[in-house]
Amino acid sequence: MRAARLAHWQALPDSHRALIFGRPPRIILPLIEHAETVGLYHAMPGEVPTARYADHMLDMGKMIALPWTRSAEGPMIFRFWTGSEQTLEQGPWGPQPHAAMPQVVPGALFMPLVAFDSAMGRLGQGGGHYDAWCAANPDTRRIGLAWTVQQAERVPAEPHDMPLDAVITEQQVLLPHNEREFS
Repeated sequence: MRAARLAHWQALPDSHRALIFGRPPRIILPLIEHAETVGLYHAMPGEVPTARYADHMLDMGKMIALPWTRSAEGPMIFRFWTGSEQTLEQGPWGPQPHAAMPQVVPGALFMPLVAFDSAMGRLGQGGGHYDAWCAANPDTRRIGLAWTVQQAERVPAEPHDMPLDAVITEQQVLLPHNEREFS
């Protein structure tokens, strides 16, 4: 699934990348409207880009938070991010907010993933960072961002795994109970 994700991303023309994932679809807005702080991630090659979502959240008056870890083993927390690349430092997984930025708990969280299924299951990178954070913050709305090629018939689930509240792809929005809205 990682290879399919990267190949799909690499095949997209730059002009197409600039047009997609510009703002959350309207059907998602109820999931984020009460969140004062929205968690995003700094996209790595192959992952769904989040820079335009960050701009949109700032325009909506939301605060933004990004994951932060001291080491690759974790634990992961979220720190406030101003939206400026200058307020980032290199962390174990790539750019992250400076360690001096305040720790926050997002009310809604857009998460990267390796695979997802129609039951709203999420397969992450395997480190368990998001799983542990979500288990400690179960009231945070969990929204997956993925390419359509990342949809699997079924992803493995363990008892501690929490389903997503929605998955947004470049073609559709998946909601619980197989409700779909096509873009």
